[in-house]
Amino acid sequence: MIDNPVVRDFLPYLTGDKLYFEEEDLSESIISLFLKNGFLVEDDRNELEEIRETYWKARGETPVSYTIVTTMDCNLGCYYCYENRSKHQLESVDIDVIIAHIEKTFDGNFKRSLHVDWFGGEPLLNVAFMEAASLRIQEFCEQHGITYHASVVSNGTLWPENVTEFVKKHKIRQVQITFDGIKESHEKIRRYRREFQEGKSSFDEAINLINELANYVRVDLRFNISPLNQHELIPFMDYIEGQGFFNKKYPVTFFPAMVSAYTEKSAFVRKEEFTQKEYDGLTEEIGERLKGIGKVADANNPHDFPFPKNYVCAALANDSHVIGADKSLHRCGLEVGEKHLAVGHFTDSNTIMDANKSWWDKFDPCNLPSCSKCSFLPVCFGSCAKKHFDRDQHSLDAVSEFWKNNLSRMVSSYLNYTLEGPPNFTEKDQFRSGYNS
Repeated sequence: MIDNPVVRDFLPYLTGDKLYFEEEDLSESIISLFLKNGFLVEDDRNELEEIRETYWKARGETPVSYTIVTTMDCNLGCYYCYENRSKHQLESVDIDVIIAHIEKTFDGNFKRSLHVDWFGGEPLLNVAFMEAASLRIQEFCEQHGITYHASVVSNGTLWPENVTEFVKKHKIRQVQITFDGIKESHEKIRRYRREFQEGKSSFDEAINLINELANYVRVDLRFNISPLNQHELIPFMDYIEGQGFFNKKYPVTFFPAMVSAYTEKSAFVRKEEFTQKEYDGLTEEIGERLKGIGKVADANNPHDFPFPKNYVCAALANDSHVIGADKSLHRCGLEVGEKHLAVGHFTDSNTIMDANKSWWDKFDPCNLPSCSKCSFLPVCFGSCAKKHFDRDQHSLDAVSEFWKNNLSRMVSSYLNYTLEGPPNFTEKDQFRSGYNS
């Protein structure tokens, strides 16, 4: 931690052009502190190779995780959904193959923990498979001395009556439930599809579920923000605070997310997306509203910021896998249901889509022409790899805008220092010289 007097003296240099000086200009303690935290580097130091080493180490050391898509079907019909709804679902006959796949991952592996993320569609629409597979996977882990835990991404409308027993039985430690506004707006967007219409409120069902879940597990309450519901952000936060969600045994984490075109299927959503600047303003408003009250997750901010990033997402981890309901293997959960993007087929180890698999295996932001020269690389790692896979320059540009507009503020906030005005980075600052290579 750098104390405020030092920050006042050096913040203009830390957010401006590269500065050269002689060692005798600063005390040994300051030099040591700045070298240790990466603010100063020796002129001949190869920073790009150090970042590359950290990146590949993270890919190899990330714990084993499986995203298992129980079904591609869903009982709700959100207009912006990026997934291809289908009747594909995993069945009991698939469990042995899944266990064999997990066993192969752990064969000769030093890692001794497994995380399973139950995903869909709506994963609990195929709850019989989920329960049977969960118990078999837990049995495998117990036999092999492997720690097991799980999470669920759900719309919160199909959970069994005894939530406590279900959570304990399946070792669920985190659940994500999504909302699209207060009750009326939420139910217009998260409406029951005709064949699943039960006369229930999708809003009330999800709220009641969280009231129970938050006594036993962490709940990430995701709020999908669009121009259609942005006016409901504050009323919604007022509502969940009144529900006592931030005072539970496991206080709810508020997770704002922008409604976005995650795949070509949902490309029509792009015309409704906020600009990065607009979205940043909304997240700042959320932070102010919940300051001192509840935790706000920020998908843009790396863990342990402002220190260099030392982890990767599951899509890039060597020992992470996505098993689709159509039995395709993927690297990224956003690609489920899109067979042409698969890297293989989990029932047949010989079926490998070489081009896709090779791309994910080799992806390295340090090799990209722009990322390798970008000042934000140590805290960004090239952003989302799928954006590069899709050649989605629109989204990649938005990430650059985020760091240019927010990095100085984030650093100063971490150091409890108030900046006078927003010293935003320019493109020249972002690509001022790149790294020694």
